[in-house]
Amino acid sequence: MSIIFQSVLPFLAMLVVLIVVHELGHFVTAKLAGVKVLEFGLGYPPRLWGIKRGETEYTFNALPLGGFVRLLGEEDPGDPRSLAAKPRWVRLVVLGSGAAMNVALAVFLFGLALTIPREVDISRARIAEVVPGSPAEEAGLKPGDTIFAVNGREVQSIGELGYQIRLNLGETVTFKVRRTEGTSGAEFIEVPAYARWSAPNYIDEDGNERPQGPTGITIGPAYGSIQPIPPEEREEIAKELLPGEPVPTTRLVPFSETQWKPPWEALPEGARRAYDSIILARNEIISRIKGGVGGSGGFKVTGPVGIAQLTGEVVEEAGWKSLMDFAALISMNLAVLNILPLPMLDGGRIVFVLLEFLRGGRRVAPQKEALVHFVGLVALLTLAVVITYFDVVRIFQGEGILR
Repeated sequence: MSIIFQSVLPFLAMLVVLIVVHELGHFVTAKLAGVKVLEFGLGYPPRLWGIKRGETEYTFNALPLGGFVRLLGEEDPGDPRSLAAKPRWVRLVVLGSGAAMNVALAVFLFGLALTIPREVDISRARIAEVVPGSPAEEAGLKPGDTIFAVNGREVQSIGELGYQIRLNLGETVTFKVRRTEGTSGAEFIEVPAYARWSAPNYIDEDGNERPQGPTGITIGPAYGSIQPIPPEEREEIAKELLPGEPVPTTRLVPFSETQWKPPWEALPEGARRAYDSIILARNEIISRIKGGVGGSGGFKVTGPVGIAQLTGEVVEEAGWKSLMDFAALISMNLAVLNILPLPMLDGGRIVFVLLEFLRGGRRVAPQKEALVHFVGLVALLTLAVVITYFDVVRIFQGEGILR
């Protein structure tokens, strides 16, 4: 029962919101442009339920792979109320409005999440180890340095540090660090270091193979409180230690505080996070192609079933408040995916409008365009089935996505 409340229901609610918002973009702009809307569909056929209001039929369909707004004459300009009969700029607005709505939703959700009070790690990040021969060593970063900012953006925690570094893969990033040496006291200095796309693993002092990250630093919390480790946790830790190794009795718990932003600050920050999500996705793809930081390449692609599983893992790992950030991230991904120049997607239809412009107003034959989109639909459904198969196999094997 817990999987239903933790994974399935949150996923379905999120999916419905993302799809409805996307399709509302097409629906509203089409109505404003005088285009006849034949159907507003949630999911893909076969149809499960439908109701007609005015000239539009609203349907609920069996395949939870997205949604659609079926417009009159998307390829054939024969009817004056068809989409194809409208000027090119109108068609571009109607076709691009779905992705635009998903971007707007992502900005809103990222911003709204920031207005909700939550516990935030403020322990800063202190360098524990610098890998020999790494960009960090070449730049002069040292163990004990506490990192306060990256490229002028403040970092309060280890998580924020990793976030800022991943945003700047392939570039030289400037670390603002607090360094204490001898009796001279502490000073703030700026140290530029290159953030690599990929890096081999390294052998640590204990002989273990570990990833060294883009810059080659191992980090830990700079500030925190010393707290005892509960006996049951010490027993679990002891199982992982070699015979004779002492079992720790205390640990450093990072400092945290409750933070939130007022709406007038949260919305601009939401827009920045939405933009950052695109850069992070691009950098992740390039990093994986180049071998991945840490030496492991390859992609983990998921479909609707995998996203449902991932939704549950996000709730389990980070709590319900994180679901809004996750939904915003999915919304941005949906916007980017739909605008790609692939048949059947909004971007594919936009390509045909641009081709018409480049051909001096001569359209591609409606039958040919329809055939291209049909082939794209078949390919999309086939890919969805294949990805879903691997998602189901992964679940039955007990494998996670985040872990």
